[in-house]
Amino acid sequence: MFHRAQGFWLGELGEARSFNFWLADLIAPSIRGDVLEIGCGTGNFTGLIARQANSVVAVDLDTEYISTARQRWKDDRRVSFRCCDATTEGWKSEFDTIVLLDVLEHVQDDVDFLRSLRRALRPDGTLVVKVPSGDWLYGTMDRAIGHYRRYSKKTLRSALRNAGWRDSRSFYFNRLGVLGWWLNGRVLQRVTPPATQVMTIEMLVPILCQAERLVPLPFGLSLIQLAA
Repeated sequence: MFHRAQGFWLGELGEARSFNFWLADLIAPSIRGDVLEIGCGTGNFTGLIARQANSVVAVDLDTEYISTARQRWKDDRRVSFRCCDATTEGWKSEFDTIVLLDVLEHVQDDVDFLRSLRRALRPDGTLVVKVPSGDWLYGTMDRAIGHYRRYSKKTLRSALRNAGWRDSRSFYFNRLGVLGWWLNGRVLQRVTPPATQVMTIEMLVPILCQAERLVPLPFGLSLIQLAA
């Protein structure tokens, strides 16, 4: 079930160009220098991250995902890929930015993992984290994709501080997605949503982007946190 659900999301995001650029543009001001992207999947965001970077080392556990991502970005010399377990790697002061996009919720001991990442970051570096938001939204779609948890601002900041990070700015992302996740994962008990719903979000991105900028409501399907 996990691989089917994961494959669904990677495939849909691969087609969601506007959505991907929306997210990439939001985190772009925090990306600089040599970047480590953990959990790159099939590379949906890797090339977009590289726009602000000197270099990107993108890693994932799945050999097929890495193979797809490597082929996808083979012409971008700033990007390299590695198949490895980021929770056991021994990086030391190698990166200026570390990016975790929908990764931390898949790690059972998130505090220990966050603590290990501090050793990989150079002085004055930045950690960029995107996680699913809202404990109350946790349901069948979370379980199907291997989520241990969803976060609130309080629980994410607590995990970061317990791991020795200083948190800074945080903000919610994708307000409209909350309704779809609640309906599909909590009410209808689905494993994945209908693809048409995902594509509806994609088509509405220009409107959603403006709406979230003008009216930053205190909730969202995702939470983005910066830390140092």
